[in-house]
Amino acid sequence: MRGAVVQLSNPKAAIVYASVFAALLPSSPPVWLYIALPLSIFVVEAGWYSLVSLGLSHSRIRVLYARGKKWVDRAASAFLAALGLRLLLTASDRGI
Repeated sequence: MRGAVVQLSNPKAAIVYASVFAALLPSSPPVWLYIALPLSIFVVEAGWYSLVSLGLSHSRIRVLYARGKKWVDRAASAFLAALGLRLLLTASDRGI
């Protein structure tokens, strides 16, 4: 329960999703997306954190992750930087 409260009160998750949506969604998304996106975000987040908690409860997986953490963080940073660059380069197309 404490983990859920921390995640819900963390503005970083909302900022990451907002940046992904701003970079990848069309400027006028269909109405159904306003319902589908929050539901799909919930399913993805709940599924991901469930898998992470189950996976990292095993010591071997925890050791493997600790070894590769630097590269996982770098790959995630590169992905977010690419989304930000795309947003910057297409800002004039979106009227921003």
